[in-house]
Amino acid sequence: MEVSRDYTYYKEHAQDVKLEDITSSVRNKNIMQKLRDGNSDFKDSLYILDEPMEDDDCEFIVQQSDDLGWLGYFVGENKRLGGLFIKCYLPPGTSFIEGICRNRSIESLHIDCDVGDYLSLGSMLGNNSNLNSLQVGYSIGNAHDFAVALGQRSYLKDLHFENLDLSDDFSDEEMSGIAQALSAQPQLEDIRLESIGFEGNGWATLATTFMGWGRNSKLKKLDLPFNNIGDEGLQSILGGIANCRNLVELNLSGNSQITVAGLRALSGFFQSKSCRLESLNLASMGVDDERAIVLATGLTTHKSLKHLNLSQNGIGDEGIAALVSGLTAAANTSLETLNLSRNAFTIAGVRSLSTLIQSERSTLKDLSLHSMRIDDDGISILADALTNNTSLETLFLDLHGSTSAGSNIFSRLLCDTSSINNIYLSNHTLQTIGWSDQFIDEGKYFSLNRQGKQLNPINRRLVPMCKILIHHPDLADMKPFYKWKLKFIPVIADWFRSARGCKGFFEESIETFQRRQLSAMYRFIRGVPMLVADGYWSQQLKQVRVKKRQFEEVEKQLLEILEKKRKVEEEEMQVLDRLSGQRASL
Repeated sequence: MEVSRDYTYYKEHAQDVKLEDITSSVRNKNIMQKLRDGNSDFKDSLYILDEPMEDDDCEFIVQQSDDLGWLGYFVGENKRLGGLFIKCYLPPGTSFIEGICRNRSIESLHIDCDVGDYLSLGSMLGNNSNLNSLQVGYSIGNAHDFAVALGQRSYLKDLHFENLDLSDDFSDEEMSGIAQALSAQPQLEDIRLESIGFEGNGWATLATTFMGWGRNSKLKKLDLPFNNIGDEGLQSILGGIANCRNLVELNLSGNSQITVAGLRALSGFFQSKSCRLESLNLASMGVDDERAIVLATGLTTHKSLKHLNLSQNGIGDEGIAALVSGLTAAANTSLETLNLSRNAFTIAGVRSLSTLIQSERSTLKDLSLHSMRIDDDGISILADALTNNTSLETLFLDLHGSTSAGSNIFSRLLCDTSSINNIYLSNHTLQTIGWSDQFIDEGKYFSLNRQGKQLNPINRRLVPMCKILIHHPDLADMKPFYKWKLKFIPVIADWFRSARGCKGFFEESIETFQRRQLSAMYRFIRGVPMLVADGYWSQQLKQVRVKKRQFEEVEKQLLEILEKKRKVEEEEMQVLDRLSGQRASL
């Protein structure tokens, strides 16, 4: 319960007031004490709530006997408080808001209730140079006062409105006033307007505000999820942000009323020189093949896109093929995150995706295919594409449509133990496939890939070295290297010297590791003389066979001469026979 008092009264009695008389619980009393004494515990945040959220010591749970006037005063005077979250009923006429507006240390203010006194809030925005984040998540009672408060020149960088159904409370003119009030905030870097119910000219007015900022705009992130934005509204917004040269994130998720016409405008925005978007969220927008094809046209020439979310749509095989074609175009080499979960494409779409994964220019790090029920054939296609991929680190997908064979395919992808060379050719980049409980047996390989990047992000040889030492402890298969002869001895020594970093991946003493090296050298040295001996007699055999072939050639020539002689002799006999017969007839 609060008795109306002015600031002078609170200041004069602050050290004398008995905190147990103005609070309803020991925790609330302790919070008041810490605020009054400037305790550093509230350097992060204070939560003023109707009911507990996490039952934390920083939660002030308001009851009837709590004096909010005193609470507001102590918050206002505190010089350490970094964040304030308000979600409680504030009785009309309370001086709580007036009190907190005197604070100059709060950096983040989250209001999830009707504070009533928005004019006082305006003074807080204008006078607190540390306040850089304001989030409002409750229906606004007085549009004019709120617009006046928001129109104060402030130091805000982040402004979030969430679940404000303004259309039920205010006219188009009043909502336009709130949108226009933002013209005084060109320093804003992050704006989130979620489910706020703008209708009529609201989006056009907001777009005009963005245009008015011009070169002074600092806007980097614009979130507009679930606002029923249509084609006309999107076209207005795109026109407004055309000059926001710092804008790198745009979220339009949940605006399913945007059709092909709207996406065509968005695609055109991608192709403009002013577009520098790095992150685009188009989840839950009803994007089908036709819309995906239109979108892909713009992606073909958009160079800076790093994150694309198209989850929970209806994109089929044709749409995926178009998107992949756009994303693999020569201009686009920067995409790092792609979310295609909960779409309608089949194994043909997976086959299209494989071309994106195996592209030499691929920079993709995270690919989400959650809830797509990819079978063994699809897994085989993905695994083949990942064989030579060196960028993808996370592949989210369900294996409910596959069998144990699919799991085995991924296991071989991570570490093909059939030979040392095949281990080297395995994938050493992937850190996650599926979900944590789907690949328990392969967890050690994920861990190796992950730790290898963390410990030595430049020299990625360490990971395959570790896998080789796990499955081929002393490099038993040395035959492929015998041709190097003794020149290979320093190579073995250098290899084991580099592999010393692997000791951190599995428990092994220095002595055991040294025995590995000695064993490998012994096997190699022992095998080399056998190779030399085999090589000598092989050479001797080769020379003998050359001589044999030479004699065989001479023998062949002699046989041909003898055959010719025989034929001449037969011809001679025939001539003699004819001659004898001729003489006899005479």
